[in-house]
Amino acid sequence: MDEHEILGRLNRVQAPAGFEEAVLGRLPAARRGERRRARRARFVVGFAGSAALVLAAVLVFRPAAPPEPDTVLTYAERQALAAGAGAPSVDRRTVPVYETMDYASELQNARPQPATVYILEQVSEIPASEISY
Repeated sequence: MDEHEILGRLNRVQAPAGFEEAVLGRLPAARRGERRRARRARFVVGFAGSAALVLAAVLVFRPAAPPEPDTVLTYAERQALAAGAGAPSVDRRTVPVYETMDYASELQNARPQPATVYILEQVSEIPASEISY
């Protein structure tokens, strides 16, 4: 059979009264919603793209400045510099070298108690099927 013959035998159905007017009445509101969503999506994509462009520009074109030296001197360093500057007999070719120690990591790694080890063992005489190790 031809498909057109099958379609021709079907009963024709009429749309309810006012259906076309209701659909055409909602169409402008749906189009406004679509335009609003498209405008918002363009804004978000544009903002993300400009932020990525600024980040890339900062990473590529930033000046390669050497790291700033620590300007805070300890008491011992100030005393050594004062002694070197005030004494004319000090050889100017020698440079005092100081090694700073960082004990913060030592304190963080120290524990007041040894590490705890938990031993799991079954206490009941009756084996429970819902316990899994």
